[in-house]
Amino acid sequence: MKFNTRIVTASLATAILTLGLVGTAGADSKPKYTIKQIMKDGLKGGLAKKVIEGKATSQEKIQLLDYAIALYETKPKKGDPASWTKLTGDFVAAAAKVAIDPKAGTAALGKAVNCKACHNKHKYDKPR
Repeated sequence: MKFNTRIVTASLATAILTLGLVGTAGADSKPKYTIKQIMKDGLKGGLAKKVIEGKATSQEKIQLLDYAIALYETKPKKGDPASWTKLTGDFVAAAAKVAIDPKAGTAALGKAVNCKACHNKHKYDKPR
């Protein structure tokens, strides 16, 4: 059992380290998905809820992780970039943990996808 925990921990650390390197290396490149796409398909579309409830397939968990990484790579339209990095980084770490370890708890992911936490600080309200 200890061996599996080490593999999961090493894999998670590698994923987070890679994310950090990708985030700095591709600072001027466009993310794979727009914020609008991520919100529509990943969060409002029910994918995150499905993963949190433990009903998602491995492929769906990887898709949520892909959305989380793309969100991390975007720049917030308003608010402190450091806050954005922390909030989206927590989302990536929680999604990676669930994607890598099928027995991992989803409580951290549930906390990381708290819409209000991000929207209060970073959602841009279009002028009407």
